Amino acid sequence: MEIDLAQKELITPKESDRLNKPLGSILLEAGLVSAIQIEIALQQQKDNYLRIGEIFASHDWIKQETADFFAEDWSFLVAQRQKKPLVYYFKRSGLLSEQQIQQILAIKKNKPKKVRFHHLVLEKGYLKAETVEFFLAHIFNIYNEHKCSFSGIYDILKSYNDGLKDFTQIELIKAPLMGISLKEVQLNGSNLMDSNFQGCNLSDSSLIQVNLASANFVKSILSRVNFERAYLVGANLQEAHLEKANFKSANLKDADLRDAYLFKTCFAGADLRGAKLSSRYDYEVYYDLDTVFDYGFDPMSVGWKMREYQYSC
Repeated sequence: MEIDLAQKELITPKESDRLNKPLGSILLEAGLVSAIQIEIALQQQKDNYLRIGEIFASHDWIKQETADFFAEDWSFLVAQRQKKPLVYYFKRSGLLSEQQIQQILAIKKNKPKKVRFHHLVLEKGYLKAETVEFFLAHIFNIYNEHKCSFSGIYDILKSYNDGLKDFTQIELIKAPLMGISLKEVQLNGSNLMDSNFQGCNLSDSSLIQVNLASANFVKSILSRVNFERAYLVGANLQEAHLEKANFKSANLKDADLRDAYLFKTCFAGADLRGAKLSSRYDYEVYYDLDTVFDYGFDPMSVGWKMREYQYSC
């Protein structure tokens, strides 16, 4: 698609900085690629000279025309003062075919009540909700206030791929980080509440005093992770691998630890009131006199071992 040069010149430096995000960040926010797909593409870029959009297209994760649209035209279309109908952008980006558009228009015409085009797109399952929300937000300034900072996710993955491991005090609320690998990273003091780490590998990482309320760690590899003083209220740790993890003084109220592997995991001083635990542990799991359990619960009855303070964690 050709963008008029005069239109480009109307974009202020401030707008340009805001709009010129990396392609991976844009596609992630639009729900067109996942964090793990970005991780794979960044790794593959080290071995070839392909652009990241070409790598996405080579895996059939997106069409090449979609990658080109967001890489070359998107920022200028967003900056245009005069907007076009939403269907125009769906078609230009290659996300909807002419046949799909005509099907939607036919359905729309036969509806007894007025219905918006994008509602029918979602109803037919042609696009994901986050993709439609992305276009509404950036083209028409109709924002979902609870969206995550996707540029932050991309920046972390890119920096980690380049060898950086210190990400202290970041804020990534509701971040979709399923399946990624961030081993030996520093996330101390960060706010990661409601984030989805399902299937991730965070082995040997430090998450001291991190807000992980309602975070999802199902089936994640968390060996030797330091969760000291972390806030894990309502976190889901089912089937997580937590060998030698440190939960010293962590808040695990109402957390779900069923079927998690807790070999030599330390809960000294942790608050486990309301936490869901397995019925029996045939290996060493440690707690101390400062660990708080539900009234009447005896940790020794399920196989946990008391450790003196000087020997714990």
